[in-house]
Amino acid sequence: MASLPQVVLSSIQYGQVYPPYDGTSATWSSNQFKGNGYYGYTDGLHTVTYSLSAFVGVLKFQATLATNPAETDWFDVSSTSLGDGTNAVSGTYSYNFFGNFVWCRAHITNFSAGNINRVLYNT
Repeated sequence: MASLPQVVLSSIQYGQVYPPYDGTSATWSSNQFKGNGYYGYTDGLHTVTYSLSAFVGVLKFQATLATNPAETDWFDVSSTSLGDGTNAVSGTYSYNFFGNFVWCRAHITNFSAGNINRVLYNT
């Protein structure tokens, strides 16, 4: 069963406070969003789309199987990482991944320039 895409992040500009980004952190995460496993879906299909402008950093999606996750419960979802932390990335990129994850979120490291225009997530 498909759902409408959820906006995970929108209009994040390096150096500007826009929660959950505090304007200074190189490493931070979005709020968590319900995954396929939360709803009891059995297909495990998820889609994430990143829209970036001159983004310098590493943007990836993370997931957990825990219902009340601690920071240590999160893991990187393979094949959803974009950027190398050095070179600017612009454009729109979509990734499909499978798993009966309970929660998902965007995770950013080495953020040092540019914009995250939007991150959309769909179960």
